[in-house]
Amino acid sequence: MGGHFRIKGTKIICPDGSEFHVRGVNVNGPGWVFPRDTLQDVGLILDVWRFNSVRLCAAMGWEFAAGNNPDLDGLIKAFTDRGAPVILEVHDYTGTYPPAVGYRKNKDSYMHDGGVLKEWWADKARRYKGNPYVWFNIMNEPGPDDSRESAESWLKAHDEVIGAIRAEGAENVIVLDEHQWGQGSGYRGGKGGYASAVIRMGPTLNAKYGNLLYSLHVYDSWYGGERDFDAYFSDARDAGLCVFLGEFGVGRGNVSQHSAIRAMYDSSLRNGVGRMYWAWDDAGLPLTEAERGCGWAIDRTDGGRPGNLTWVGGLVWDDNRFLLEGSVPGPGLPTLPNGDFSEGMVGWQGWGRGSSVKGGSDLGRDGNVLVIGFGGAGGAGRILELRRGARHRLSAWGRNSSAANMASTIGVAYSSACEADRQTHHTLAFTSNTWEAKSLEFTVPDDLALAPSIYVWKMDANTIFYAADIRLEEVTAAD
Repeated sequence: MGGHFRIKGTKIICPDGSEFHVRGVNVNGPGWVFPRDTLQDVGLILDVWRFNSVRLCAAMGWEFAAGNNPDLDGLIKAFTDRGAPVILEVHDYTGTYPPAVGYRKNKDSYMHDGGVLKEWWADKARRYKGNPYVWFNIMNEPGPDDSRESAESWLKAHDEVIGAIRAEGAENVIVLDEHQWGQGSGYRGGKGGYASAVIRMGPTLNAKYGNLLYSLHVYDSWYGGERDFDAYFSDARDAGLCVFLGEFGVGRGNVSQHSAIRAMYDSSLRNGVGRMYWAWDDAGLPLTEAERGCGWAIDRTDGGRPGNLTWVGGLVWDDNRFLLEGSVPGPGLPTLPNGDFSEGMVGWQGWGRGSSVKGGSDLGRDGNVLVIGFGGAGGAGRILELRRGARHRLSAWGRNSSAANMASTIGVAYSSACEADRQTHHTLAFTSNTWEAKSLEFTVPDDLALAPSIYVWKMDANTIFYAADIRLEEVTAAD
């Protein structure tokens, strides 16, 4: 294979000198937990879905999965012979860093030390340094948080492994995942802090090595909307760092992930940042509406658009054909899923005080009731997907176990671009110990910046708050 892929400033340059725009997907590799054979799907991945690259998920110490997709050479050949780069990655250190001394995690898995990781990558450098279509992704989603300690560990661990790879004469592209489980805490705090190890520490590595590509993963932590993505991409560009999105995914009915991915698409399209979906064979973040939900479960394979794509599956399908531009369409989910708590706390995040759901019959209500327990402040909330410029009505039932000195509240919060540092709240207040129905209306700004959220909050330590039948609906002219 003639020529090399090169990282030139903030761009990926192909061997023929053109710019490479990543449109890829994560697939099963050696020792990875999902057993489906990837070789059988190469045609579907490249020809039908038209992904132009894959991230090959592997593990060193997951002994229970050692027999899954064992033919690394065969997997790499199948994709790279077709001109598709393979990003080989190691999944063992997700949320952590290589230890100084290896140890057994359980009877079926072993955590290898940093020396073993260096040798593993040195071996791959010797084997694949002649194939520029093989890129080395040193470790998946390292680091437990966005602290300075994590960022410094990120720098040290990557420096050591990159040095071992380059010592073998391999000039292949090397990929470095962001810290804090790959998400950089949604880059809140910006370049002045340590939310992003990539932006804070990447320039040090770029000064020492060439051909480095940095990878951000996008899930629930990125709830701040396009503003935070734009800031991340802009700050990376100003630092001379080439970044792409190595993972993103949407769970069924997960409004926060839908909101994050919609903002991610709008910003990454505008900023020219490439993308790889998680994953080809993960039913939990489905590309299709099939029972398993995986990419291989499309209902037609002749290249025509399948009829069973999920919302994000449709975006990925169109994106691979470079059909997306401007603002991508929303997912069409209910404005407030599970506002009646018929599914318990599904979709809601508890914020202390024993947030829970119980049947309302003994509390004077039909259906389920959200309970915010006695003692101190606490509540629950969830991310929303609201249409910009639309008028909405919030309504709910609520009561306290005894008359509250400080009102318990149910509200919606967001910020606009013109007041990005100040949240706007639309709030229903409840002080009575009898059930009350309350409602209000508000208009979502056109320049929505921070992803909206709905919350239930109790301040009075001497009462329990009950909330039921929370509704959030768009108001039409007929209403």
